[in-house]
Amino acid sequence: MAEEPARRGKDVPSAAWANTEQLPRTKRVLHFGGSPTEASSADAVWVTDPALARDHLARGGFAVAMVHPAAADDLAEIARSLQEADPLVVVLLRSSAPTAEPVVAVGDMDPVQAIAWGRARHTARVESRVRQLGGAPAGDYACRGQDELVGGSEAMAGFRSRLLQVAEHDVPTLIHGACGTPLEPAARWLHVTSGRREGNFVPIDCREGAESQLLLRIFGHVRHAFPGADQAGVAAVALAQGGTLLLDGLEHASERVQRRLVELLARGTWQPVGSDLPRTSSARLVAVLRQPPIQAVMAGLLRRELMDQLSSHVIRMPTLADRREDIPDLVQHHLTQSSMRLGRPRPAVDDEVAALLTLGQWMGHDRELELVCERLVLNAVGGQTDIEQIIGWISLSSQSRTSEGLVCGGDHTLEELERRAILATLRHNNGHRRRSAAALGIGVRTLGLKLRRWKDAAIVPETL
Repeated sequence: MAEEPARRGKDVPSAAWANTEQLPRTKRVLHFGGSPTEASSADAVWVTDPALARDHLARGGFAVAMVHPAAADDLAEIARSLQEADPLVVVLLRSSAPTAEPVVAVGDMDPVQAIAWGRARHTARVESRVRQLGGAPAGDYACRGQDELVGGSEAMAGFRSRLLQVAEHDVPTLIHGACGTPLEPAARWLHVTSGRREGNFVPIDCREGAESQLLLRIFGHVRHAFPGADQAGVAAVALAQGGTLLLDGLEHASERVQRRLVELLARGTWQPVGSDLPRTSSARLVAVLRQPPIQAVMAGLLRRELMDQLSSHVIRMPTLADRREDIPDLVQHHLTQSSMRLGRPRPAVDDEVAALLTLGQWMGHDRELELVCERLVLNAVGGQTDIEQIIGWISLSSQSRTSEGLVCGGDHTLEELERRAILATLRHNNGHRRRSAAALGIGVRTLGLKLRRWKDAAIVPETL
């Protein structure tokens, strides 16, 4: 039977739907059975055919399925088969019969009351699961990443500007940077500055657990999909409908998981484990890598087609070496955060400690600096920092060392020193030749010719 369009009946007070018509798509209600007037809402769909009801629910985006008395037998079975990865609440009107999740029977509620109750139950279910994953439920801005993207340097200002530009475009995004840089906070910042900030932010760490566990966290599973699966597992993809799904450390995901993600990005559909019924996704996918994407592809860690699907926006997080002028601000920020977290007074930083922190090499970037600041808070005496507690933990940058390593003669020739400088600059710029040539003050062609000569002599690796 074809679907009958929902329409507002004159006998339905407009106030009855005043609180539902402005809700986003992920709060929609499906009415099965009953009359079209009961489904008179901009966010409601009314159907009478069980197959059509199943098709609508398979597309996702519904918070509540209202089952009217005459259709109870049909949709109860449909709902039980559809609890695969969606926090859907199915409400049986005017019934007190025992049911199994997600079907809930209500006896004396009218449709408007039942919808409000079902939505509240759906919201609580979603929020609980999102928080379990370490994410931020819709409308919760306590997780905002602005506080962690600290610094007014040109490099950080450019990075924030790029994030704001990308936030305007609702397409998959890839952020990459070195280990220790604030990559997840950057993804959170992107979420809360985009049009999806009223949706959930759902982070998944691809570095944790085995392949099967990661697959279940991202795509969920139906009941009885495997031994012991007495209840369905809610998918992160479903939780992120209308919001943002962050895949942190994507290069650590198995090939099987990456193939499923390619399908999600290419077709906009996904399937829970144990189900062959495709579901539609409206989540925005943000991936985080801790190495350049092309390097991950060449190392066999990232599928080329997955990188292509994510390549609409590729953003590089600057390293701490790119923004050394941010170190004083970062020190103050980390001291404040560590003091709050540890419940200890925030120590003052004297000039000697400040100078040492500024000269640090910080190969572990922001995270290493954060840990040193935490050590300062824990070992502060009388509100003052103690340089002896950190001096052995900080390696000084090359700028603070003597020039003995630059002296020619003996084991060091001028050509060798030049080669070491070029290779160090290439490593600093993640192999980017144009950026490295500009930093060295030479042309890209000159840099290429030097590398070719060294490769031919087997002095440097062919992968450079």
